[in-house]
Amino acid sequence: MWFYVILAVVLIKTSLLGLGVVSMAIALCAWLLLRLGVVAIHPSMKQGFRRLFKVAFLLHLSVYVALILKLLLIDSFDDIPAFIVGHLLIHHLMSAVIGATVIFMLIRRYFYYKGLHKSTS
Repeated sequence: MWFYVILAVVLIKTSLLGLGVVSMAIALCAWLLLRLGVVAIHPSMKQGFRRLFKVAFLLHLSVYVALILKLLLIDSFDDIPAFIVGHLLIHHLMSAVIGATVIFMLIRRYFYYKGLHKSTS
């Protein structure tokens, strides 16, 4: 489990730094590692981490799709400064939202893990 926690923390850090492509690569690799079962983990924890990495990947992907759509809506050179300012605003806002979402999902996984071990003790 701790391997996936470390991957999630690295994902959170890259998301908060605004490194979208790196975050997408980490989320996709972690999801594939979960899918292949490289590290043994409780099935419900596996499902939760799978959801965490999938949500992070899809949120980053949606931000890039929105950016491309916004780029396609540029009519003239006069729209470029507004596009840059809008991109910076959306970029920072969505980086924070994605990071916070993954943080809360990771906290839920941790409390579930604590409850799982508390009941087995």
